Amino acid sequence: MLTKSQATDVAQWIVNAEARRDKQGKLRVYRLPASDGGGAFEVAGVNDRYHADMAHRLRNCIESGSPGVAEAMARDYIQTYTDVVAKWKVPNAAEAYLRDCAWNRGPKGALRILQRALGVADDGKFGPVTAAHIRENARGDADAWLRLLRRARERYERAVAPPVGKRAALWAGLVNRWDNAVQMARRFA
Repeated sequence: MLTKSQATDVAQWIVNAEARRDKQGKLRVYRLPASDGGGAFEVAGVNDRYHADMAHRLRNCIESGSPGVAEAMARDYIQTYTDVVAKWKVPNAAEAYLRDCAWNRGPKGALRILQRALGVADDGKFGPVTAAHIRENARGDADAWLRLLRRARERYERAVAPPVGKRAALWAGLVNRWDNAVQMARRFA
């Protein structure tokens, strides 16, 4: 399991991967295109469709001249939101990668990605079968885990979220994100 400090590092990585920044590097509000599906705006990936209360709090913080405070709030929110992954007791590198999955596809989506990687039914419910497969594979090397998770994430996207896969410009960005998340997760092996 990642330490609290490591989980904070992963959450900051997610903030940096998601954030739009001004010329001074300060967090800014990003108006989402109508085709995005995440609502009208987001701050560091915290959008007003799925995280409405926090998105509005972050926007208000930025608009009141405190983008640094907003960044810390976004990081803490993402960390808390993705903490469910720690309960699955996967190796550290896998946990780091799955936290990014949980942020992008929700905890249930991240669990389904994990289940696909393990070769068990991807029902999005953590039960004894998933737990047993994690225990059986817990000593596998980090790169093996990350390869399985990366492939499972792409299979999940193609099967479960096909509208995104049909938009070539978005697909290239997703692939880049997944590959960057693998690099980030290797730091925790």
